[in-house]
Amino acid sequence: MKPIWIVDDDPSIRFVLEKALARENLPTRSFMTPREVLEALAQITVGDPARQGPRSW
Repeated sequence: MKPIWIVDDDPSIRFVLEKALARENLPTRSFMTPREVLEALAQITVGDPARQGPRSW
């Protein structure tokens, strides 16, 4: 399952969202800045489960 990407500059918000989603067995990946997200998107490799993009709704 693709992870849900969380982007927020407040560590406490990221923490709460990560924990709530983990209780529902949903994988997450967290970022502090939009720049980090863009860098992660640039590193996505198709077919590599370790480098999956965000979940799309």
